[in-house]
Amino acid sequence: MAEPGMKWFFEERRGDGDGTGDGGGTGDGGGTGDGGQDGRDDESTPGLTTLPAALLQRHGAVALDPGTAAEIPAGDDRAPAPPRSTVYRARTLLIPGDLLFPDGQPPDQESPFFRESNMVLARVGMRLVRPPAARAGGRPGGILSRLPRPVVLVPAAPGDDVPARPVVINAWVALQALRAAVPSPEHPALDDSSVSRITLEHLLISSAIAGTGAHGHGGGLGGGTDGSSGVTGPTTTDSYTYSGGDTRTPVMVAAGAPHRQPPEVIQRDYGRRPVVAVLDTGVRAHSWLGVVPKPAGTGSGYDFAPDSFVEVDQAMQNDIYTESQQTAVAGDRPRHPIRYPWDEPVTANPLVGELDTDTGHCTFIAGLVRQVAPNAKVLAVRIMHSNGIVNEGDLIHALGLLAERVEDAEAGDMDKMVDVVSLSLGYFDETADDVTFSSGLWLVIEELLGLGVTVLAAAGNYATRREFYPAAFTKLLQPGQVPLISVGALNPNGSKALFSDEGTWVTAWASGAAVVSTYPTDINCSRGPEIETHAYPDGEMPPAAGMPRQALDPDDYSDGFAVWSGTSFSAPLLAALIARSLLEDAATSALRLDQPGQQAATDRALAALEQMRWPG
Repeated sequence: MAEPGMKWFFEERRGDGDGTGDGGGTGDGGGTGDGGQDGRDDESTPGLTTLPAALLQRHGAVALDPGTAAEIPAGDDRAPAPPRSTVYRARTLLIPGDLLFPDGQPPDQESPFFRESNMVLARVGMRLVRPPAARAGGRPGGILSRLPRPVVLVPAAPGDDVPARPVVINAWVALQALRAAVPSPEHPALDDSSVSRITLEHLLISSAIAGTGAHGHGGGLGGGTDGSSGVTGPTTTDSYTYSGGDTRTPVMVAAGAPHRQPPEVIQRDYGRRPVVAVLDTGVRAHSWLGVVPKPAGTGSGYDFAPDSFVEVDQAMQNDIYTESQQTAVAGDRPRHPIRYPWDEPVTANPLVGELDTDTGHCTFIAGLVRQVAPNAKVLAVRIMHSNGIVNEGDLIHALGLLAERVEDAEAGDMDKMVDVVSLSLGYFDETADDVTFSSGLWLVIEELLGLGVTVLAAAGNYATRREFYPAAFTKLLQPGQVPLISVGALNPNGSKALFSDEGTWVTAWASGAAVVSTYPTDINCSRGPEIETHAYPDGEMPPAAGMPRQALDPDDYSDGFAVWSGTSFSAPLLAALIARSLLEDAATSALRLDQPGQQAATDRALAALEQMRWPG
């Protein structure tokens, strides 16, 4: 297979050399990592500090302001580290399943931890609503039963110890109340090891540079009108925007779809197609992906062509919806459970009609994988709204379902196998010191790595070294294991994109600026050409003259292709290269892709990365 025309390289492991990346994977033979970072990732801009008020309200979220956040006194004469800015759901906490439903306890009984937590929370006017014992889609004793889940906060019921009073529900205040109660003989179930595992449910955001004339949340520093960035002049994203401030624009592509070998050849030569799971906005219609609209009168949504490049797992999608819907019914409102695997709605505001910031995100990503690894397959799992927002609880649940699917595959049902996971999203944690052991997101990613699944995560677009998760979990990796790879963005000339995050935790770089890929063909929103004129001097157009003369229509994507930028696209490009490497190994060695078992999956993943000169 010919090498795709993209640039990429792995960073050398920190402390293993003189500060140069090995450059072993650039599509044009060049590329070096700077490697000379001094590790002071905290001495940087704060990254995402808030989101537009309308977006926060839509998703029931608030921004944590370090200057006004509730704090607790230290119990050992050490002042606790002040929190850093983050965005989180106001009415939920993420609590591990074993604290809610300990082994050996009847599922209809409250655990001591849950009961004592509500005794503490009553002092600040709140209580937890006990979720159902069974998780949607989870098997008894499986990874899902151990993962944290969103638990809803509501006003405490008035009683002897709780006066009737109005209360502001705030998960950060509730979390501080629980931490302040530890240790206490009065509440023996609330020990340090338990309470430290409870976290906020963060709002994650897509890692595409996003923004339109109506709204936007693309990352970057610059001279905004409020001066909040602290600098003047052009922003880090100005050179990557087009008409009206949108970071996407339609383009025409003359090339046909990259050649894809038929199923019988794949089965004979490789065993099966490698699968890249993309947890994102879902897909829409495009011929390169084998996704087609349903015939008129047969319902909404899409169908798949035979041997389509993209597939969905409707059972998994149903479980994600059910789990999120249970949380909404328990009182986490507004929470918008994602019911279908398709990318919708096109616009969040029908009165304005502008294209939503992240509509087409997954379709674009799937097209990148098609260009680099046409013999692979994309499993599209929708967990992201079309405005780029992801609930952390939904992401953890989806990854847990994916881990159980891989376990089934490795037990012999290889049709369910997933080889690579691509995550084009992230958040900034408020407590960097303890996120690495408290995060359920890291727990489930670690489970996938242990199953032999390589995970790639976008580094973010905020021009900061502050850790962006899940990408920054790379600092927990040990040499020799199947890795999580964090990916920053390169410009077309191979330089690092101005908007891209970087730090000691960024382990790879790949093309991510002004990238061309597939875009839904059924998108044409309210914005029109800036200029439209008659095609003839006298103002009359013959019936057969066709359309008038126009400037570019900035949101008419009927030709099916777009240019876009962001680390959102660097991560899946590198994921696709790993899928290519898996195929090459399968064709030239005993590492066929149809061999079941966890060890076989691990051996394949490590061999593919070794071929790409991964330094880990």
